[in-house]
Amino acid sequence: MIKEIKDKITDTKTGKLKTNFIVAIGLIGIALIFLSGLGSNNDEQGDKADNSIVLQNTDVYRENLEQQLEAILSDVQGAGDVSVMISLEGTIEYIYAEEIQSSSQHKDTDKSSDYKNEVVLVEGKDGKDALVKKVINPRVHGVLIVCDGGDDVILSEKLINSASAALGISTAKIYVAKRTK
Repeated sequence: MIKEIKDKITDTKTGKLKTNFIVAIGLIGIALIFLSGLGSNNDEQGDKADNSIVLQNTDVYRENLEQQLEAILSDVQGAGDVSVMISLEGTIEYIYAEEIQSSSQHKDTDKSSDYKNEVVLVEGKDGKDALVKKVINPRVHGVLIVCDGGDDVILSEKLINSASAALGISTAKIYVAKRTK
């Protein structure tokens, strides 16, 4: 059977591959290159999807901060019912692991230098994913605290100092207001 296939793709007189076979392989190669170019549009759509995921993760991060701060501030005596709104600077930033390859050739007259930087890919549940090296959460820009005892100056100072310590931000970025009933 292998001999029959070999006879079909090689010229019996010269022993070389038939021209039709070579042309067919070339056309298949061109088709594969063309099809791989079409896949780049999917990558752009993937980037857009990744951006929406980052924004959703940023919203989840902000909501978790708000809930934790509300829970702790509501335990301060006299605060009563507490609502918190946090504004963030930017979004969550992902730092990906990279493989860096560099080489340089220095001769007396010729100088050559190559640099290659590739993101490390690992097998994920949906195929290959970039390996995340570090996640940087956005910084807190400001905090609004609304509570029942917000008109008490001493309580407001306690809430501002508590939020400042919990979030690691300046007290100037925190405002306390009294809840209207």
